[in-house]
Amino acid sequence: MKEQNFYIRIAEEKDAQAVYDLMVEVYEQLEDPSIYVCDDLAFVKRHISQEGFTVVACTKEDKIVGSLILRIPEEEDNLGKDIGFPEEACQRVMHVESAVVASEYRGYALQGRMLQEAEPLIDRAKYSYLMATVSPENPASYKTLEKLGYELVLTKKKYGGLMRRLYIKDMV
Repeated sequence: MKEQNFYIRIAEEKDAQAVYDLMVEVYEQLEDPSIYVCDDLAFVKRHISQEGFTVVACTKEDKIVGSLILRIPEEEDNLGKDIGFPEEACQRVMHVESAVVASEYRGYALQGRMLQEAEPLIDRAKYSYLMATVSPENPASYKTLEKLGYELVLTKKKYGGLMRRLYIKDMV
């Protein structure tokens, strides 16, 4: 693995534009845009501090080169429903969303490092399950999840007909 000094931190409101710009940059470079659903700036802002939280990977020069959003899902889009969770269990689900790493910084395991830093920050009294969706055409992301203990529970169409692998991790 390549050696590089990075640090992971919780995003602040001032980081919203840089996180959004990185998401757009990554999305625009994809050969297959169905692999990633790019969120808008309002979504990013809400998930920095209000409806979950965001972590960022930064270079030692403080440039944001990766981001990962952990989101408290709405009732209607809770991934727990996709796997038949009862309502009580759905209320204990948090989503791992919108993981991106700038192309020139791939190969440093930043997605996994961001997730490893984020998991201990989750309020375990409220949330017992982490769930994520990943395109079947994105093995780097789903292999990272599997390496970190997430289990594939279902593959189905989501987000307007895009195939996605659904993963879960029991945090208890």
